[in-house]
Formats: sequence, structure tokens, C-alpha cells
Amino acid sequence: MFEIGVGTAVAVVVGSLVFSLLSKRFGSGQPEISGVELQFRNVFAIMDEDRRQSLIRFYMDKHGCGREEAMRHAVDHWRRDARRWD
Repeated sequence: MFEIGVGTAVAVVVGSLVFSLLSKRFGSGQPEISGVELQFRNVFAIMDEDRRQSLIRFYMDKHGCGREEAMRHAVDHWRRDARRWD
């Protein structure tokens, strides 16, 4: 009975290691989302994807910056506008 328990524990550990190595090697298939993008998506969740991308392009052109910075500008502008009515 003890041998079965030890065998099961070893199988679980080996399986976990294999899964961990394979997931690091091949990834989850999903691209990493930065904190800024996650915040942007949460703030502008009501918009469809095309509109969000258009908003990013607008802030990129307006400020002459990259995607991350454009999303940060959009969220900052939204926050300033939301606080204006407090």
C-alpha cells in the first residue's frame, strides 16, 4: 500500500515537472499583456476592439509615442475627465 502512495506521488511530481517545462518551452499560446494594456482594456471595456485600436492610434499621433505610452495617456485623460465632475 505504501508503494502505491509513493508511486503516485512520484508520478504527480514528474507530471508537474514535465508540464512546467513544456509550458515554459512552448508558452501558453496567449501573448503577455502588460499592466498598462490591462488597465487600458478595463477602462475602455465598453468599446469594441476596432475603437480601442483607433483610440491608441489617436494618442500615438497626438503625442508622438508608442503603444504603451499612448494607452497610458488615454487612461490618464479618462481619469482627469472623470475627476472633473467630483
